[in-house]
Amino acid sequence: PNKYGQVSDLLIRKQPELTDLLVQGNDGTVKDTYALLTGSSGFGANGDKLRLILTKLLNVWTNDPTNYIANMLQVPKDKLVKAGILTEFMKHHDLVPDYAREIAEALKNTDEDKFGIAEDRLKIYLKRCSGFTSRIDSLEDWIELMAVTGIVHGCTLSYSRLFADADILRWRDIQIETWQAPDVNLHLKILGTICGMDEHRHVMSSSTDVVGQKYDAKLQQVLDTYEEKATDYKE
Repeated sequence: PNKYGQVSDLLIRKQPELTDLLVQGNDGTVKDTYALLTGSSGFGANGDKLRLILTKLLNVWTNDPTNYIANMLQVPKDKLVKAGILTEFMKHHDLVPDYAREIAEALKNTDEDKFGIAEDRLKIYLKRCSGFTSRIDSLEDWIELMAVTGIVHGCTLSYSRLFADADILRWRDIQIETWQAPDVNLHLKILGTICGMDEHRHVMSSSTDVVGQKYDAKLQQVLDTYEEKATDYKE
């Protein structure tokens, strides 16, 4: 199954048509109504307008990985520093360009032929993807983008994460004094987006998925170095 398509279908749907709502047993209408972000029993956002915003962000994401944060926030880095905004986050963010470059070099030195094949396939794959344009031209670019995205995702107190708190969830329909079925549905589905954390799975982690197994020595050395730097910042 296409898990990304399934997740998207769970989050964003079209607004149900009035005629569809009058048809009992319409599975599509049920999904439209209970979509987490756009459903009337979800957050109630406008799916058509939301898709435009997400498309714009997607193109920002794949066009300039080095300046992704500045472009997304629309605030130059010097102004962030001057205002003291995201100071701890930016310490981790600033590790990423060198991290990506050294990881790419280690991979290339491990097997230059396979590295070249992987890089070519990545560029071909991204150019074939629809819905956005990609200027990702190397594995280094891709690693940089994935690392920055991982830090953003891990550090963000998103609306969905905050909804695990009853004091936030009650605002879904503040006029109702008791919990309703849509509240329960929303709460249970959103919990699925914040569970499943792996202790050793994080940006710049030096651990593999198999306990006791190591990466190639050149790659392992880079990963160990940057995990130590990131851990020092966290402490």
